[in-house]
Amino acid sequence: MPVAIDVGQRVLVYNPSHGWTLAYFVTAQQTNDNKLQILTCRLSNCHHKATSQDHYRYPPERVALNDTIGNNLNVGTRVLCMPSGDADTSRYIDKPLRGIIAEQPSLSNSQRYLIFADNDAPFYLRSIAIHLLLESLSNYLSKVDLGTKHYIENYVLTYPKRRLVNVTAKDHINIELNGQWIDAIISKVEGSLIRVFIPVLNKHEWHYRGSLRLQPLFNSLSSYEPPCKRLAIDKDTTIDNKCHFLLIPLNQGWKRQIRNDLGTIVYISPCGQMFTDAERLQSYLFQINSILNIKQFSFDMNCRVTQKFISPKTAFIQIDDYSYQLEKVPLILVNEYDSSLPKKFEYITDRIPLTSDIIIDKTNIEGCSCIDGCLDTTKCACWIKTYDGIIQSHYYEDLIGELKELFDDDDDNIDNMRLYLYEALSKRNFGYKNGRLLEKIHSGIYECNGKCKCDSQCTNRCVQFGLNTLLQIYNTSEKGWGVRTLYDLPAGTFLSFYAGEILNDEDANRRGVQKNMGDIYFTALDFVASLNPSTSPRKPKPIMNLNMTNGNHTENNNASLNIQHNGNGHASVEEDEEYLPIEKTKAFLEYQQANYDPGIFVMDAHLKGNVSRFYNHSCSPNVFVQNVFIESWDVRFPWVAFFTASHIKAGTELVWDYSYEVDTVENRVLHCRCGSDDCRHRLL
Repeated sequence: MPVAIDVGQRVLVYNPSHGWTLAYFVTAQQTNDNKLQILTCRLSNCHHKATSQDHYRYPPERVALNDTIGNNLNVGTRVLCMPSGDADTSRYIDKPLRGIIAEQPSLSNSQRYLIFADNDAPFYLRSIAIHLLLESLSNYLSKVDLGTKHYIENYVLTYPKRRLVNVTAKDHINIELNGQWIDAIISKVEGSLIRVFIPVLNKHEWHYRGSLRLQPLFNSLSSYEPPCKRLAIDKDTTIDNKCHFLLIPLNQGWKRQIRNDLGTIVYISPCGQMFTDAERLQSYLFQINSILNIKQFSFDMNCRVTQKFISPKTAFIQIDDYSYQLEKVPLILVNEYDSSLPKKFEYITDRIPLTSDIIIDKTNIEGCSCIDGCLDTTKCACWIKTYDGIIQSHYYEDLIGELKELFDDDDDNIDNMRLYLYEALSKRNFGYKNGRLLEKIHSGIYECNGKCKCDSQCTNRCVQFGLNTLLQIYNTSEKGWGVRTLYDLPAGTFLSFYAGEILNDEDANRRGVQKNMGDIYFTALDFVASLNPSTSPRKPKPIMNLNMTNGNHTENNNASLNIQHNGNGHASVEEDEEYLPIEKTKAFLEYQQANYDPGIFVMDAHLKGNVSRFYNHSCSPNVFVQNVFIESWDVRFPWVAFFTASHIKAGTELVWDYSYEVDTVENRVLHCRCGSDDCRHRLL
């Protein structure tokens, strides 16, 4: 206990059914689990034994001295504040409140204590209405969130040095509300407190003038740190990229606080800057020329950055890096069921044309001239190409039509309308948002490339950097080999792209019927088909030459048929004239004008591939596929990239939906073994 107390001394005890009532102190005992219990009795002269049923036990946070305090309590002391009409408080208190002493009485505060109340607004109060809690500050801090703990610890250690916003009545100020800055008007200044009126809520609130919820103070924190610490990470710093990418900032001195009281994540740089939103943090990293990037930060409250998955099973086989250092991060492989390994293949990190006549045109790209990290997406040529694809795509006809109806321009200027559409799309989840892709773009993403003036900090570069997530290939027993994440992953995280050999129609059909090959690792590069909207309800013929029976796959079981559909459900090898649409998209017309071979190309990861070949199917997927163009705008050869569809916990298998349609392959039945509640039971 933080205070001395005598047997028989009057105390106030809290009972949920009776509130705070009078009792008498008997003794303090330590329980078996090392917790403190305060024994009290209703009798002032207690003659009961320590084990008597007439004793009542309370934790110290529910016991306070009945006598009021004087004017010499230290900052950080835990107290109980009771309603009192003559306590000269800065605001009316209608119920008992617990809190800590935040400011001692002085002339500047009219000889009152400043109280930081638990889960309530701060207030001033005279000592006549304050009682001393038997709870220590350390006990209280052990139960609050990390952000609150650090704030109070720092406050107590540095008091009376404080940073207060200098304002007067009628000033406007931005305050934080649910992670957003909103406008408020100061109606009263009283010592270290201000009362503000919030128009959007139509109510008044009291705030401490040193609160980080006040934007002027939030934005000026770095000025209190030594200038030599201002740059969090400079370009000369060496960073270990072998760890979980969300741990990199923490290893470089950043702090990540989960603020349950604010409902947000707070990142604190080594120099003291605090950030509660990715947009401001991203601008900061660019301005200081930091080697860190926004993809290494997550403001997802559910994302546990430091917790690694440890399997409870013993591994018969473990390979620390199955890519043999070809990937930037180690790719672990474990088998917890037996000593078998996946069928041998050559691990590669690129897409390799099988024959020399398959040429990916890398001369048809253009670059942007951005020097701001492409933060203004409406001025970046590569972002605009992605937006143009959305505007022209048949997938987004309804959305673009609605936006055009909202466009109000008397001159009906096409250029103004297009700029309006760019700005509207930039405010939505179309394209990379703070290093994540939250929604599939059916018309494709055009990343910045080697001809652009932007660098690696660009907001429009993601897939081109390759694998940077710690994944583990493991034996699922029932579904063959699968992939799981070792750490939590935020929604929209890039995982990997599909690597393999690029085959033409002829080579694909030949491999598909070979006994020792097959099509189990085929992925059709059918982006051309997705550019060409068909008005016919016919079912296209999928590129598959299935030579297996009853869904028993040769290696990866229900996970092996990795055929990418790119938005239209299937990869089609035929486009009969009678089914061609009346109206074609601009991108498809450009494709025709380039005199490309109209054949569909296929990526095969059977002999050469990467981790993507091990992703299993699920009818309830947590991963989706995105077509991306980087070093070439040749629509026949998109990069097939995998992104997380939601927040994924450490140890969870990464699965995607193959989107097959039942009965599309004659005399072929393929059963699904994903085990999800929404399982369709059949893939084909």
